Amino acid sequence: MTKHCTLFSLTLFSAIFSFGQLKTDSKTFNIDKEGKILEQYAIKIQEDTIIQNRFIADSLFTKALVSTLKANNSFQFSFDSLHAIKHILSPDNKFKIFSWQIDLGDGTFRQRAAIQFPTVDGNLKLLPLFDQSDFMLNTAVGINDRQHWIGAIYYDIIPVQFQGETLYTLLGYDEYTNGISRKIIEVMKLVNNEPIFGGDYFSYPKDPCFPLAPADRLVYQYKKGSNAIIKYDAMSKLIVVSELTSTEKDLKNPSTLVPSGNELYFNWINGKWTFVQKK
Repeated sequence: MTKHCTLFSLTLFSAIFSFGQLKTDSKTFNIDKEGKILEQYAIKIQEDTIIQNRFIADSLFTKALVSTLKANNSFQFSFDSLHAIKHILSPDNKFKIFSWQIDLGDGTFRQRAAIQFPTVDGNLKLLPLFDQSDFMLNTAVGINDRQHWIGAIYYDIIPVQFQGETLYTLLGYDEYTNGISRKIIEVMKLVNNEPIFGGDYFSYPKDPCFPLAPADRLVYQYKKGSNAIIKYDAMSKLIVVSELTSTEKDLKNPSTLVPSGNELYFNWINGKWTFVQKK
């Protein structure tokens, strides 16, 4: 994938989502039918073997998603027919995140995402996120707005409280390269309904498998296909992370890192996800 094609795709992505902000008359949708159409495009994004077809499907999917979300009170849509991309609702019903990725054909992936907010009048408020991780030397460092987002496919949202403010911990994954996958723990806050990603929200001991502290997000890299886990345990209120070991005794080489069978734990303490020993 050339940089020219990538930049063209980003421009198109921006234009389509900008179009989605226009106020329009309400429509009556058969959301199950619309969801199935979106699913067809989403499957082609994920599975078509021709890169040009994947980008065409991505453009068609984005346009169809915006068109569907422009229906009045679309925040209430559950999208039960849409399975090929992630769409998750925050537990406090404050926003939804749609996220997906495109295989660029060179062993790397580009993430797409948008955050939808409910509105009093039922009109669409949709904010696109723009994956700029290819242009960052260290993705673990930096407090970013949605124009400079570290791409991820989000699968969980964990609201946490600090100093009277609600913050949102996002758990996501990134297929990244042919040999390395990664999972990301990212804390997001909303400032005037604009997302701000990252910050001083982590405390952990020095470990070659963790980013060098201080880090603004936990980027966990490991051998593709090894199924390392990052998940939230609601009962214990802990984030559970697979401990990693190297198949070649080289903990600094993420393409050799696989789960050891042990688990590590992070607890939200005084505004930080803090490494703890589970009792």
